[in-house]
Amino acid sequence: MSTVSMESTAGRWSEDARQAPPVRRGPVRSLAMAVLVATVIAVGVLVLRHLSMAQLLPLHSVVLEGDLMHVSEAELRSAIGPLLQRGLLGVNVTAIRLAVEVLPWVDHATVHRLWPDALRISLIEQVALARWGEAGLLNYRGEVFRPSTLPEGLPRLAGPKGSERRVLRQFHQMRKLLNAVGLSLTGLVLDTRRSWTAELGDGAVIRIGRDHIKARMRQFAAVWPRIADDSRGRSLLVADLRYPNGLSIRWDGSPEGDYARGSGK
Repeated sequence: MSTVSMESTAGRWSEDARQAPPVRRGPVRSLAMAVLVATVIAVGVLVLRHLSMAQLLPLHSVVLEGDLMHVSEAELRSAIGPLLQRGLLGVNVTAIRLAVEVLPWVDHATVHRLWPDALRISLIEQVALARWGEAGLLNYRGEVFRPSTLPEGLPRLAGPKGSERRVLRQFHQMRKLLNAVGLSLTGLVLDTRRSWTAELGDGAVIRIGRDHIKARMRQFAAVWPRIADDSRGRSLLVADLRYPNGLSIRWDGSPEGDYARGSGK
């Protein structure tokens, strides 16, 4: 290869040079690198367009957390299965949470991604405090939920729509009052006329009425020990508190009421 010599600051090639001087390769290499990077990016975009999220980061497992007594794995699979088809990145965690919380026995759920290939679903189940009507249950907030099967042994409450919290609150107050005198409250109904009726564990009924609910129940609880002492072994059937000056008691096998005062209302 012929050599190049510099004769002046302007630079001249020697007369015996038989080929052009070598080209500087720094800029060419940079341009080539830029073209290569652009090509790689373009190819990557094409690949991403043809590959689904599930192929890029497939979802291999779902981890369930929580004390599950009523929510079955089959129910969860049915609820979220169609939402798990887009892989870990493409899955909609909000949609999964909402789908899980629709299940009757689920009170609250949280959903998180677990890298690189799993989801974690944390569940809190509903706690049923009482039956509501024929087919519902009440949680501790007085909210109704309706599972396909209802547990046994729960208090039975009922009332017009929108009265759930009021009935539940009244039930707690009455149960505490009656428990103190040895009576077990197992049911409470508020009818459409806003009149209250309580049911005891042995099937006895307490008719409370619409007015002065707390005062009437306190009066009944105060006199019940003396009434029970005079029962002569009979079982209480009905206690009617809807009297201005007293109450009426009907015992098993007794057609007449005892302790009746005034007229009912």
